[in-house]
Amino acid sequence: MRSLFAVGPVLVALVGIPAHPARAADPAPATAAEKAERCEHGVKKSLCTRCNPKLVPVFKAKGDWCGEHGMPESQCVKCNPKLAKEGAK
Repeated sequence: MRSLFAVGPVLVALVGIPAHPARAADPAPATAAEKAERCEHGVKKSLCTRCNPKLVPVFKAKGDWCGEHGMPESQCVKCNPKLAKEGAK
C-alpha cells in the first residue's frame, strides 16, 4: 500500500504540466487597439527610433541597442525573430 501512496503525488504533479509549454510562451496576437498604437514598423509609435531618431540616445543610454542593425535590441527582428509574430518589422 505504501508504494501506491508514494506514486500518488507524482501523478498529481504530472497532471499539472501543460501539454505544449512552448505554446504558452508565444506572445498573444495584438488587439485592434494595440495595432492602432503601432507605426509602420510594427512598434509603438512613441518608442520607434526609425520614426523618431531623437529616441536613439535614450535607448543607447539604457543599454538597449543593437549596433549591428542600428535599432533598439528590444525592437530588432533580426536578433529576436519572435518579435515578428507580434507585428514588428
